[in-house]
Amino acid sequence: MNSIKMIHTIARYYNTNERMTGLFVKITNRMITNCRLNILNFGRVRKGEAGKKGPPPTDDVLWEHEAYPPEELIPVL
Repeated sequence: MNSIKMIHTIARYYNTNERMTGLFVKITNRMITNCRLNILNFGRVRKGEAGKKGPPPTDDVLWEHEAYPPEELIPVL
């Protein structure tokens, strides 16, 4: 957060609310994407398929508590 504060204070381009909002949207979307990929990769590692290539499973498996137990998944994130 301190880095974002410094960007807002120093950078000429990011010194408006609209541009800072856009920056926060980009950062938030990237965080969500990374969390999603880590969760799907966690499922592959747990199944022993860590090195496999191919498309990840669909997003609907993210809510299966048996496949993705929260107590094991939270430390990964």
